[in-house]
Amino acid sequence: MWTKNSFQQMSFDDTVTNMPGYLKDFLKDSWAHIFQKIIFPAINEDRFSVLYSDKPSRPNSPVNVIIGALILKEIFGLSDVELLGSIYFDDRFQYALRLTSFDKPPVSINTFTNFRARVYAYEEETGIDLIKEEVENLSELIAETLEIGDEKIRVDSFMVASSSKNMSRIELVYTVNVNLIKKLKQLDKKAIPESCLGYLKKGHKKETIYKTRDKDVESKLEFLLKHSQMLYRASVKSSSGIEQTEEFKTLKRMLGEQTDNDDFDKLDPSGLKIKDGQDLSSDVLQNPSDPDATYRYKYGPNIGYTANVVEVFDGNHSIIKNYDFKPNIYSDQKFSQDTIEKLDIDKKSKNPLKMLVDGAYFTLELAELAIQKGIELIPGQLIGRKESESKLSFAKTFQINEDNLITKCINEQKPYFSKYDDEKEVFTAKFTKENCSSCNFKKECRIQFQKKTNTVRFNKDRYLRDSIREKMDTKEYIELTNQRAGIEGLPSVFRRKYNVDNMPVRGEVRSKFNFGFKVLAINTKRLLNSPVIVTG
Repeated sequence: MWTKNSFQQMSFDDTVTNMPGYLKDFLKDSWAHIFQKIIFPAINEDRFSVLYSDKPSRPNSPVNVIIGALILKEIFGLSDVELLGSIYFDDRFQYALRLTSFDKPPVSINTFTNFRARVYAYEEETGIDLIKEEVENLSELIAETLEIGDEKIRVDSFMVASSSKNMSRIELVYTVNVNLIKKLKQLDKKAIPESCLGYLKKGHKKETIYKTRDKDVESKLEFLLKHSQMLYRASVKSSSGIEQTEEFKTLKRMLGEQTDNDDFDKLDPSGLKIKDGQDLSSDVLQNPSDPDATYRYKYGPNIGYTANVVEVFDGNHSIIKNYDFKPNIYSDQKFSQDTIEKLDIDKKSKNPLKMLVDGAYFTLELAELAIQKGIELIPGQLIGRKESESKLSFAKTFQINEDNLITKCINEQKPYFSKYDDEKEVFTAKFTKENCSSCNFKKECRIQFQKKTNTVRFNKDRYLRDSIREKMDTKEYIELTNQRAGIEGLPSVFRRKYNVDNMPVRGEVRSKFNFGFKVLAINTKRLLNSPVIVTG
């Protein structure tokens, strides 16, 4: 049954009340005091009431204690058992979680496991990520406490490896087959095809996979996929309910991805059409133990996910204000669009929010979308072919007015004809031969010299890119984009201190849960390490 813990008041026999003065002073000078003063009371328990029943039953463990404890778990790099030990035996942990008046901490070894399971199930059912909401709410509080303004943000993404094993196609198909066979053994052993009973024998995997010669790989793959089809057909005919299990759904998915066939129930095994490895998409199943992980080649092969972080910063502090976590085939441009659309801009501000990004986050379309939201998208560099240094850019050579007409060139000459094609977004202008004959920029100009007239034609995309490149060479722009460098160290922090590539969970929802608490741990640690004065 849902019950709210809210704020705890210290009793007369509280352990802190009865401490010697010098120990009280020591405690109030520690991280625990800042945590219990700022972070703990801001945890929104009501957000998590949807996880519990409103019918009379055993009350839940206090949610603010659970959330607070999971933050401390990431800060100090603890296991669940070590976390529980710290809560029971360390007065600083009890003080931070406002448990010093309790006879016994209201958490057990199962508390955290059960809470995670409820959060996972709720997101899978509703699509609502309660942890992300809480992390970003507390991060906003930390940013306000550190008095970080909203004038500038910087964005970066990085790969997060899945903890599952990288499998070959043969290993993948074999594992999917054997998982279903084991499930059939539990539900309907008689349904297992006779030719597949060998999977249950000791040493079958080693004999099947690791003693296969390279030249036999293709035939072995075909052999295993035919078993997959037999298992599919046997499952469909079974009345055991096997079709509702994850093992069957995984086998069905794998067959659909690894072959060009559609109807595995009626198809004769000899008609199985196996896809060439090069034709497999990056979102195919990589390992049945982590079905959400995808494949991407970036600085080498990667299987897993990608994280996107949005950091608000000033000259003294920085806080990860927003984050996202997706399969690793999610592009930086899509992250950029998501970030622009989600940002809550203060409409009273006269200046646009400056969003510092890598070139992979930038397109002209996204820049226009950002402007509509009151955001200036500022790339450190542009992706694509660089212009020839021997030629002047269109933006530097020609001036365009608010009606999208070319009004004059770098030599102060006016065209006798100027037009803009709205449909094709193309600028066109014509200059007389006399206009160009004595021009000092004649060799560097991109104009087309013709018999009767000289013509220049270029599209809007080209002009805007040239304009951005011109702006990139200014001192002010360089100083601004250099500030993005501060976020580029974050991936290393996540890997070295928070072990993000070895999270003890698999699947997007579970991995994102853990990643969210790592984000909050980083932000909380920045608060604890800052010269914040907490009174009372």
